[in-house]
Amino acid sequence: MRVSDRQRYEQANHRVDQAKTDNSSTLEQLSTQKRVNKLSDDPIAVGQILRRRNQLSNIEQFTKNIEFTKGYIDRTEASLQGIHDYLIRAKELAVNLSNGTYASNSREAAGLEVKEIVEGVVSLANSSYNNRYVFGGFRTQTPPVTGDGQFTGDDGAVFLQVENGVFRQINLQARSLFEPTADERAKGHFGMIETLALLRDSLKDNDIPGIRKAMDELEFQMDKTTSSQSILGSTYNAVDETSRRLDLNNELTHEDLSRLEDADVYRATTDFKKTEAVLQSTLMASNKLLQPSLLNFLQ
Repeated sequence: MRVSDRQRYEQANHRVDQAKTDNSSTLEQLSTQKRVNKLSDDPIAVGQILRRRNQLSNIEQFTKNIEFTKGYIDRTEASLQGIHDYLIRAKELAVNLSNGTYASNSREAAGLEVKEIVEGVVSLANSSYNNRYVFGGFRTQTPPVTGDGQFTGDDGAVFLQVENGVFRQINLQARSLFEPTADERAKGHFGMIETLALLRDSLKDNDIPGIRKAMDELEFQMDKTTSSQSILGSTYNAVDETSRRLDLNNELTHEDLSRLEDADVYRATTDFKKTEAVLQSTLMASNKLLQPSLLNFLQ
């Protein structure tokens, strides 16, 4: 007789525990509005959910990298445009004042303006973004161009990952922008600041041949800035296209994640009511089978 009572107790206890577990599970789904809250809810779905969350984490990091890349390129391009505008103004002065009809005092006054242009170009060459000098290569903490036009940066190419397997160079390797290559030097070309300094000094000294030499060299310097702007523009467009793809992937992955883990609120409410009813009926059935003291223990 004792064995029979024990069996009845264990069976009733199991049924009540199962009813409580089912009721607790549906209540958790209803409160979290998630269909999957633990591994046992759906082991296959859990693996898929973890993969989707990892994808979203990667997309978030790629998006941050893209925003940084865009900001870096924007700052670099704006600095280049400012430098280009200075070069245009310097050439205008060179063209006008290479004419022999101008008096020496006019050239001297223009030389003072070119002196300010030199200072402006050096300032723009030392532009920074997020506390990093954009033209310095890997040497991002040191101004890359000195007042006399010497380039103190390096040729480091900075890359950031913008999507799986894709890295984009975010900076210009600017040494050849501010200084002539060996081949260019052999052909008689100067550095950018060196060219402006030639114009400044030639205007001050009323040296028309020097002014004309600087005028020709300024055209070469302007071509270099235009070429650099083109490189930046191509990179920006490629990164912008990647950004649009990431936005779409982010949206689709969120939709997929929602499909995998979100609960149907109506169904969760219905299931909760069902499990609540089952729990109550199980307790009532146990009440009829077991002694009141044992039932109290179960509850």
